[in-house]
Amino acid sequence: MTSNAYEYIPLSVPIIGVNEKKYVNECLDTNWISSAGRFPGLFEHNFAEYVKTQEAVAVQSGTAALHLCLICAGIGHGDEVMLPSLTFIAPVNAVSYTGAIPLFIDSEEESFGLSPEAIEEYVKENCDFDGSILLNRNTGRRIKAIVPVHLMGHSCRMDEIMETASKYKLTVIEDAAEAIGALYKGRQAGTIAMAGTFSFNGNKTLTTGGGGMIVSQNHELLARARHLSTQAKSDEFFYEHDATGYNYRMLNIQAAIGVAQLEQIEKMIARKRSIHLIYQEAFAKVPDITLFTEKSYCRSAYWFAQLSVPPSKRNDFIQYLAGWKIQARPFWKLNHLHPMYEQCPKGSLTHAEKLVSEGVSIPCSASMSNDDIKRVISAVSSFFS
Repeated sequence: MTSNAYEYIPLSVPIIGVNEKKYVNECLDTNWISSAGRFPGLFEHNFAEYVKTQEAVAVQSGTAALHLCLICAGIGHGDEVMLPSLTFIAPVNAVSYTGAIPLFIDSEEESFGLSPEAIEEYVKENCDFDGSILLNRNTGRRIKAIVPVHLMGHSCRMDEIMETASKYKLTVIEDAAEAIGALYKGRQAGTIAMAGTFSFNGNKTLTTGGGGMIVSQNHELLARARHLSTQAKSDEFFYEHDATGYNYRMLNIQAAIGVAQLEQIEKMIARKRSIHLIYQEAFAKVPDITLFTEKSYCRSAYWFAQLSVPPSKRNDFIQYLAGWKIQARPFWKLNHLHPMYEQCPKGSLTHAEKLVSEGVSIPCSASMSNDDIKRVISAVSSFFS
């Protein structure tokens, strides 16, 4: 089959509506294009209302959001932080920015997220706990926190993770960069732990081009994060600063886009879920593949549609879809294999290694047309049939 006449189908593209342009034009017309202006505060208020938290703090990226949360939680030099090796590298980098050391824990096939059983297994085999401090016997360092990452729009098993964290006095910060609108037992992903972070990168379901958000019920943590995000100014007129701060505040023009995007977030998630249902029905009888589907405790936002394919066919499959002008991609390289993190402590990563060898993301953008969906189904089915 020739694909020359077809338009390219990306994995995920933003939906830009009338109000995005209207609000951005307001910023341009009034010259409020930097971090001052009405939209950052409005975006924070509306976002907190959407996810049902007291407050929110808008920042420049999901990575910046997680970095600030780790600082505010007291994570610093020489501490260890449990998180998955199977994730985009951003949360691992954020841990390293604080001087802490990533401790890589296995993922689970059920959710793609951090495995509660793997956390418990690592602690029992490698750690000592005196009732207040969890010490890694292998490194002599204190384990201080857990960062579960909600992947592909699905939620980790947060009840079990929170129970384990409570048992060992560990701080939990959720990375919900890919999971805006995902529900865990009726609660928004990112709102279950002490703090949660979101990303609004260009390929996310809700985008501001680049940006992030911190949410929490802890007013002091958010106030500290907001202070640090504006270079820790203690006196704006005399430019006095009381800590090492960061230029992390979201721009008015970005927040303007975010306000408009949030107005249509449930509509976008509904469309992505309907696309996934069409895929689920179409691929049910296609040999060799499995489409990941939400579990009973989660409403997935289905950021991407994720297929498991035989490892021996994965790369050929991705190239085949490219011939149909359809973007597909494998999972990320496991982070413990990167040169800057290969000496970090880790548990058994058997499930993460299996998921990486099999995983392929296919388009699930809310902007996909019905013809786009049909072409993806035809291409996937023809390769495996």
